[in-house]
Amino acid sequence: MPTFAAMLRTLSFCLMTLSLSSFAVTFPDPLQLAGDHVYVHDPSLIQRESDGKYFLFSSHDQAAIITADNLAGPWTQVGSILPGGSSIRDIPGWDDIWAPDVSFHGGEYYAYYAVSVSGSQNSSIGLATSSNMEPGSWTDHGQVFRTYTGDPYNAIDPTLIIDEDGIPLLTWGSYWGDIYQYDLASDFQTIIGSPVQVAHNSTPVPAPLPQASTEGSFVWKHGDFYYLFVSNGQCCGFDPNNLPPPGQEYKVFVGRSTSAHGPFIDQNGIDMVNNGGTLVIASHGDVFAPGGEGVFTDSKSGKDIFVYHYLHSQGDIAYKEANSSLGLNAIDWSSGWPVLTSI
Repeated sequence: MPTFAAMLRTLSFCLMTLSLSSFAVTFPDPLQLAGDHVYVHDPSLIQRESDGKYFLFSSHDQAAIITADNLAGPWTQVGSILPGGSSIRDIPGWDDIWAPDVSFHGGEYYAYYAVSVSGSQNSSIGLATSSNMEPGSWTDHGQVFRTYTGDPYNAIDPTLIIDEDGIPLLTWGSYWGDIYQYDLASDFQTIIGSPVQVAHNSTPVPAPLPQASTEGSFVWKHGDFYYLFVSNGQCCGFDPNNLPPPGQEYKVFVGRSTSAHGPFIDQNGIDMVNNGGTLVIASHGDVFAPGGEGVFTDSKSGKDIFVYHYLHSQGDIAYKEANSSLGLNAIDWSSGWPVLTSI
């Protein structure tokens, strides 16, 4: 039986049409960053094994590479993973690149990325690799798999984890049937079997949001559990004069499982395939529509760091996509669930 405090934190997806302001939920502010603003969306953050340098990767600009020597910055955009665009040339968006997810395996850095345009299921997930993550060091291996109009899923927002049996596992998806997984072969590029759905939100929502507005998944192993994080709601394209009802913008939910393949269950015992999800972060203060999340362990502090993007809700940059910013918080796992804290 969850505690009263835990119940206040836990919001099933079936409650997403209610205002989050009606719940006693508070969140810490993100780490204050030094230096000039750098655009960030769908961030993936990792430290280089050789020297601990921070590498941050973002959607757009052919998968932007942003670096810093300290977590608090200053952060500097130094180049792109695919400066000439993807080799996947038969899908619109090949020269943009979305949601790169970078991880380190066997001495190599693997960057899974998406090629698509907004509202399309003609999408592809590709793979690039590098030995050091520097601009100019990336080799594009092209397409891992793709989806088509009419499929029950959409091939964007990839994220890789190694499962409990040592098998590479790719989690991905956006809207339609939401979040799915593919096993990969030992080459990290060949898919095995059929996709398996691991999270789905079937709650009706008002226009202009599409139904099943869940995407941006990320799987993280902590202790005995694998945690599936997802972003839910409207991510972008906000009109300051016509904002969606509070709570229908981006926010992050989580479920957990003893297997990387799920089922992922929230704090109230609801499977994420059936609208489950425990709230991790939502709009608060100057933070609006946080999502596109990930986690990494900071070798300097030893802390697990929650990484996300957000828009601002205050000042002359409020709700502007061009000012999308990097959010960083530490994670307190003492309850068995990720609770964000200040860094």
